Amino acid sequence: MAQISQESDHLLQALQQCDYQLELWLSRSPDNVRLFAQDPVAGLQAAHLELSRDAMIELVDVLIALAHKLDLVLPESAGAA
Repeated sequence: MAQISQESDHLLQALQQCDYQLELWLSRSPDNVRLFAQDPVAGLQAAHLELSRDAMIELVDVLIALAHKLDLVLPESAGAA
């Protein structure tokens, strides 16, 4: 359980570090907002955030697990990170 907590802490820290960049990217265009809402992983990639590959993979795993728990339909690109 401690390892999961450490991994979650790492992901949260990585996301907090790129928070401003994401907000700026989202504020530039309604298309950016739509992309992020429809496919958060594609949005993060399109925003060119300074997010490590490991953090991105971890985020994809979390989002996929959450989508499964909520019975959501996943975009085809969700597993392609």
